[in-house]
Amino acid sequence: MRELLNLIRLRLRTTRYAAAEFLTGSKLRICVVVGLVVLFWLLMLAMFVDAFMFLRSFRTIGLILLDYLFAFFFISLLVMMTISNAIIAYTSIYRSEETTFLFALPIRAENTFAYRGSDSIVFSSWGMATLVVPMILAYGIVFSVPPSFFIIAFALTFLFILFAMELGAFFALVVALVLPRHRRTTLLTLGVLLVGSVAAWVLPLLRQETSQMFSEGSIKAVMDQIAFCQHWALPSRWVSQGLLSAARGELGGATVLVLTLLANVMFLGLVTYRLGHYAYRHTWGTIQGTSTKRHYRPGGLLDAVLRVVLSFLPRRLRLLVAKDLKTFFRDPTQWSQFLLFFGLLGLYIINLPRFELESLQAYWRSLISSLNLGATSLTLATLTSRFIFPQLSLEGRRIWVTGLLPMRRALILWGKFFFAAVGTFLISATLIALSDLLLGLPFWTLAVHLLVVACVCCGLNGLAVGLGALYPKTGTDSPSKIVSSFGGTLNLICSICFLAVALAPVIAPLHLHRLGMLAGPQFVFWLVAGVTGVVVVSALVCVIPMLAGARAFSRMEF
Repeated sequence: MRELLNLIRLRLRTTRYAAAEFLTGSKLRICVVVGLVVLFWLLMLAMFVDAFMFLRSFRTIGLILLDYLFAFFFISLLVMMTISNAIIAYTSIYRSEETTFLFALPIRAENTFAYRGSDSIVFSSWGMATLVVPMILAYGIVFSVPPSFFIIAFALTFLFILFAMELGAFFALVVALVLPRHRRTTLLTLGVLLVGSVAAWVLPLLRQETSQMFSEGSIKAVMDQIAFCQHWALPSRWVSQGLLSAARGELGGATVLVLTLLANVMFLGLVTYRLGHYAYRHTWGTIQGTSTKRHYRPGGLLDAVLRVVLSFLPRRLRLLVAKDLKTFFRDPTQWSQFLLFFGLLGLYIINLPRFELESLQAYWRSLISSLNLGATSLTLATLTSRFIFPQLSLEGRRIWVTGLLPMRRALILWGKFFFAAVGTFLISATLIALSDLLLGLPFWTLAVHLLVVACVCCGLNGLAVGLGALYPKTGTDSPSKIVSSFGGTLNLICSICFLAVALAPVIAPLHLHRLGMLAGPQFVFWLVAGVTGVVVVSALVCVIPMLAGARAFSRMEF
């Protein structure tokens, strides 16, 4: 235990030094980062306040709805955090150079496992602070709650984060025990379970009778569908019930739920720690020994498909795009999180047929389509900042190989841009097209939305690739550190500002037209002006960073 405490002290010391370095750095960077965090946090707080005000309007049924929605909210967070923690924990405890160094020291394997597995609490649980904390404060603002509510709420939130972290590390270790020896069987089993789970969730929704939004039948149908989250054995149920009990002033019941969650956190932590004692060193050695057995030979099915799909590109650019695509597919950390983001959007869009969309008023149909376009664009901004911006920096010490390729360095950047822009457009355009078709919007509206999505993809990926070359961080192989650098922060801010400028000129006239407030030549003028503005702004946002990044990359010395 002393070894683990020493490692924790080391982690705290390095964190303190990193924070001090950040605070003594550029004042502009500090103001930008802090301002962006505060702005996002205030927006989340305002959104939750508005949602709770809406639920309070239901009066007696509002409390029942809150019970169900809290339970469903926390079980959704538990699933997403467990998956994210498992992915990050697996990468941290098996694919990190620091882990290899720690195994050379006189430190027991279970302590190394606990130390490296705790990385996920920093890199994947930050969302709890930006989601749960504003929700707790908003609930306290809208409803009359005693002061003890906030103490119990934050205690439950902290224990909930620890539980998800331990559960993710446990699953990462179990996967490492099974996957190397039975890779195909394990992947096939996981695929069947995933498809079965999605089918079990979606098919009842498709068979369910449709009803109008916010009607009594619709609310009852939603409550019946998410009734599973009310099971007494779920930790998410303990958190939601503890929050509601503390809000009603029932300190005894809330304290019992806090202690119950604490006991389960301690038990799961002990089980995971002991499993690490018996299995971690063995699984680490097995994975290190089997990681190089798989050979990727040219001339396979993927190469044939890419050769046909990318045949219109020059040969050198086609090879670069194929290389980036193969690297993406061979890294589970990237494609799994990418799938998680867009999978949630896809699941939401699939659920749209549950409502009688044809009977909705023009206001709601226009609002839903605009929100879908905004949500997809914000998801793209998050993914380009997380995956596209670090691409050049992740070349790391091998970046000199890129500089020796028999082609202009600017072409290398354009290859990365083309790969990212086409890939993100195909997925986001599919989601937007499906959403607009389900909402019954006219074809010309769908065409305008697809044009906006294409412009957004070009702008966001041009920003990410260009700024990634302009502000590289090649001294680390951690995408999280690259994204949190000044260049990554600047890219995220510019991406959000670009979306605000690119979406508003098109969404506003479309929405006013659906409400009957803008029609005829006046509507055509404002729509054409908005689309033209989006195209021009997207072109500038794409080309200027790409040219600056290409110039910086051409002057880079290796």
